[in-house]
Amino acid sequence: MKKFNKVILSGIVVLSLTYSCETAEDKKLIGGLIGAAVGAYVGSEIGSGIGKNITTVLGGSLGYLLGQKIANILSESEEESFNNKIKETLDNNENQISSQWSSDEDPTKNAIITPLTRYNYKDSVCRDFKKIVNKGKKAVEEVSKVCRDKEGNWVVIETL
Repeated sequence: MKKFNKVILSGIVVLSLTYSCETAEDKKLIGGLIGAAVGAYVGSEIGSGIGKNITTVLGGSLGYLLGQKIANILSESEEESFNNKIKETLDNNENQISSQWSSDEDPTKNAIITPLTRYNYKDSVCRDFKKIVNKGKKAVEEVSKVCRDKEGNWVVIETL
């Protein structure tokens, strides 16, 4: 649990650095680093022994690519709008009932959010969901696991 708290605290620090970045290149780099950190943490939780080391490296590599791709697709205001749509979808949609999001800034940017499962884990309501973010012919797909915290907010536990 202490390890998880350190990861959350590190994430908050990195996010605050992200919003202070001045150029799009800075934001891409920070987005990639965040993705790599999350991917490495998830990878480290999967394996054991030599396999654990391999999954940590693979998780970090995969996380970096996804983080950087999403940072390349959405602006800050689009990310906020998209996150609101994800929350609304998780709150209101049944499993396998998708919602669509479209950017107000760029008609070529859109996404589909599909809740996959709902379950209870350690006294929390959790959901797995898939999101596909598109910009023209470019698409990034992620599956995430979220659970409600004590205040009722959705918290990302894992993204693959």
